[in-house]
Amino acid sequence: CQPRSYICSRPDAQLVAHMIHLSLVALLSSPPVCFTAHEKTTLYCEVPPSADGPVTVFDDSAVGTRTLHWRAGSGKLCTSKWCSSCIQRGADARAGSCRSATASGWTLAQSRSNSLLRKPAALLLGGAVLSLPVMALLLSMPAAAPSVAVARYFAQLEAVRATPTLAQGPVLRAAVALLQFAGAWWFPLVAALGTAVNLFTLVLTAATVVLYLAAVLGRPSRWVSTALANAVGAAAGSYALLLLLRSHGESLLADRFGAVLANPSFDKLMSAMQAHGAAGMLGVSCLPLILHPVVLFGYVSGRSDAEVIGLILAGRTIKYLLMAWLTKNAPGALRFFGIKGALFDLAAKAKAA
Repeated sequence: CQPRSYICSRPDAQLVAHMIHLSLVALLSSPPVCFTAHEKTTLYCEVPPSADGPVTVFDDSAVGTRTLHWRAGSGKLCTSKWCSSCIQRGADARAGSCRSATASGWTLAQSRSNSLLRKPAALLLGGAVLSLPVMALLLSMPAAAPSVAVARYFAQLEAVRATPTLAQGPVLRAAVALLQFAGAWWFPLVAALGTAVNLFTLVLTAATVVLYLAAVLGRPSRWVSTALANAVGAAAGSYALLLLLRSHGESLLADRFGAVLANPSFDKLMSAMQAHGAAGMLGVSCLPLILHPVVLFGYVSGRSDAEVIGLILAGRTIKYLLMAWLTKNAPGALRFFGIKGALFDLAAKAKAA
């Protein structure tokens, strides 16, 4: 440890650093993993190393993780398989002569406290742990203060009424005609483009759902990239809408998307985001709902373009990854996203064809 090092002065931070190193070793190395600390005379292992084989040893010295070779007969930790030098017992755990008295006498202890997770479980746990500080940061951000624009929006909301939208029949039929290409490499890009354009039309909702489901079913092995492409399309459309709001003001939504503002759920979503700030925006972006409330709230609350689009991209990535997985494995659960069985059947027929 360096003098006045934060890691040296904080035992809890040192323990976290040890656990992170140990997790990385567990994922990336094949030899048995052992741990030694404090007096450095004992190796604590979940699985004991072979009598004359490699072992990955982690200690809390400046060296950290090392791949060594265990000699069971003499209780030595050699730095190479030829045992040209050995790790000495003691606080320093430095390399030295294998003939010294402190080179031999290492003992083994089987410990379950540092047992290793399987790789999928370790990756899932690591993702969950990494998400905690992100969520804490989002939740700690102050909620957007009521602005004049927000107050004006709520004051004018009751005066805005829905306007009839175009029938989806011709649009949906055009989308169905494209389903014969569902297996093509470029088809997810078409679905993503439809998602972006639908931010301005709203009449493409059924068509874009069919295109997205067909893209997943057309090549199930690319479901992750298909979900990411659709999330990028949603973020791109949201960014274009945000730019228009910045140039024309929030009256753009009232003029062009009156039906959106008149929806009873719109003011509830705005209230939720005003109460929870960035965390609320992320949560709404994950839901199977339109993104106009998120874009409008980001605009009137004075948030930067990067923050608004970043939250939308993160939320939509979660949504589309879940939708794609359900499409592959449990299509009946798509009803929780408001997707009717008839739309899934259209996409499934394209795969069968």
